[in-house]
Amino acid sequence: MKDVEIKEVSGDEIDPLLEMVFYAFFSTPGDIERLLKNKHYFKEDLCYAIYEDDKPVSGLMLKPILQNVRGTIKKMCGVAEVVTNPEARRKGYAKKLMDLSFKKMKEKEQVFSTLYPFKEEFYERLGYVSFPQLRTAVFSPQSLVPLIKEDLGGTVERINIKEGMDVYLDYIKKFQLKTHGMGVKHDTEQARMKDEATYWLAIAKKNDGGVIGIMTYKITGFWKDIKIRHFYFDNSQGKYLLLQWLAHHADQVNEIHLPVLPGDFPEIWFNDTFWGSKGKIVSREWVPSCMSRVVIVDQISGIHVGEGSISMKIKDEQCDWNNKTYMFESKDGILNVVETENYNCELTIQGLSAIIYGCYNLDDFQFKKWGNLTEENKLILKKLFPQKLPYLHADF
Repeated sequence: MKDVEIKEVSGDEIDPLLEMVFYAFFSTPGDIERLLKNKHYFKEDLCYAIYEDDKPVSGLMLKPILQNVRGTIKKMCGVAEVVTNPEARRKGYAKKLMDLSFKKMKEKEQVFSTLYPFKEEFYERLGYVSFPQLRTAVFSPQSLVPLIKEDLGGTVERINIKEGMDVYLDYIKKFQLKTHGMGVKHDTEQARMKDEATYWLAIAKKNDGGVIGIMTYKITGFWKDIKIRHFYFDNSQGKYLLLQWLAHHADQVNEIHLPVLPGDFPEIWFNDTFWGSKGKIVSREWVPSCMSRVVIVDQISGIHVGEGSISMKIKDEQCDWNNKTYMFESKDGILNVVETENYNCELTIQGLSAIIYGCYNLDDFQFKKWGNLTEENKLILKKLFPQKLPYLHADF
């Protein structure tokens, strides 16, 4: 029988954890040093490893992130780098680490948690629900060429992200205030983007100099692709200024890969962009859809909601502190959550998380075994928690 224990690790102690991360998520064997040299960016994270007979075999990182949930900024924990070496897999170590993680989130008063899953079914059992899969628009810049002749009443400035990091951070933190689900990582880790300096920053401005849109991107080579990381805009002017900037690359690149925010439809932004074989909309190319959950039910008060009230009994198999009955009530459009005795319906934590993040059909709950809602329950919930499309932004 092997001796098994969990340890919190930091500094050089996280090297074995990063080595496991490298094996799990990178092309290997390879240059592990490129990952180890980045460990100083994780100094704000909590890192845990499971040891078998003093040998680290599994681990994860917990990242402090601020997230907009229905118009209110709340503390959120991003769970990252959940890894186990091949010889130690299927021993329940990931589950053991996640159980510890929830307790740490409770201590840190992190009301929500988000992650990018290696397997959705595993994390749904732990209370997480999936966001809609983000889409990428892939199209030729040739279709945008007519925009070049248009006077759009503004300008676009291009600088390296190294010089433009302050502009970028200022913009995304303002953009977060109006974007449901958007999480922004701590500044220590944001600095990694500046230090690596592998992106251009295009800044759309009005004639008076006000910033109305940003785009981060890289060019993979002559007559290859423009890979866009972020494409954010305040209004149509900002959007078309950035599209006009892309049009200027029509004789340089073959394709543009543009990530699409929920609710946006680039196929109707400009004629012939997606006609025939000229373009396509595909699932996000480099990470799966994220998943999120409520961690502390009685601390979600303060988010913006609709009208009405309902009492619900919550079942949470991981976070036993949530296993209570609560009244969810709107007071002038702000949610107030208090414990109560009687309840109108029962929901799992998955069901509550799906309602809070707002992207699920309530009729699906009985098939997902998240709770049985009466038609009256559904009408109340639809008014109290209007459907919304969440977008995370933070990658980890």
